[in-house]
Amino acid sequence: MPGRCGLSGPELPGDVRQQLVSHLRAEATALLGGAAGAVRVVELTAGDCSVRVELPAPVAATSTVAEGNANGVTITAPAPQDGPEHHGVRAPLVGTFYRRPAPEADAFVQVDDVIEAGQTLGIVEAMKLMNEIKSDRAGRVVAIHPTDGQMVEFGEILVDLAVADGN
Repeated sequence: MPGRCGLSGPELPGDVRQQLVSHLRAEATALLGGAAGAVRVVELTAGDCSVRVELPAPVAATSTVAEGNANGVTITAPAPQDGPEHHGVRAPLVGTFYRRPAPEADAFVQVDDVIEAGQTLGIVEAMKLMNEIKSDRAGRVVAIHPTDGQMVEFGEILVDLAVADGN
């Protein structure tokens, strides 16, 4: 995420320039995280300082779901893909995924929880900003892919939902 300040006009002190670029980066990241569609590029300018954020095209996530059987053996199967019965809630930005609001708190959701549209599923921290990840559909949590504190990429499936008809 490059940031630069031009040299035309009066010279800003180094710390002011750095604060301005950092602020622009945070704003660009927040804009990308809050976008309703598939925004991949944001460029912000303040005076002679600018920041351009460009995200790579999302790559199909390949993950697995582990299930235990009666013998305690773990079987790994492909994770459900988006479709009429399954929906993957994807990361809207790059950052660190947290399953709970605080280290000592309960997780927002667990596997097999029935959730409603708009319910918080986790948090992605990016540039010290906490971004709540909310479900856009009602359904039952089938899998939670990242572990608590794991880095996630833009477009990565965070939570798989089994959705009911009409959701």
